[in-house]
Amino acid sequence: MDKTTASSDTASGTSNPIQRGVESAGAALHSGIDKVADPARSAVDRASSAAHDSVDKLAGGATHVADRFADKTRRVTETTERVLEGSRSWVQEKPLEAIGAALALGFILGRLTAR
Repeated sequence: MDKTTASSDTASGTSNPIQRGVESAGAALHSGIDKVADPARSAVDRASSAAHDSVDKLAGGATHVADRFADKTRRVTETTERVLEGSRSWVQEKPLEAIGAALALGFILGRLTAR
């Protein structure tokens, strides 16, 4: 029997009994695997989805905290810069008053820490 005869026998359903048995067993195995795999696949998909949702929530929370921290850091930096600039301009405009204020502050701090 050549290839064309064998393929026409298979197509017409007149294949040999061993081949039919192998095909039948293969189909039964595929069906059994699908019955077992579908619930497992569904459970894995649900677990995967829940894990992704949890990671998304954590990432969102971390992003929010990082944004708030960056905002607070920016505010502190800007405030410090404004205070330093204001102090510089006040010292340049009124040097004698700045020296007097520094002496007074030094005297007060010295008295407080001397105890």
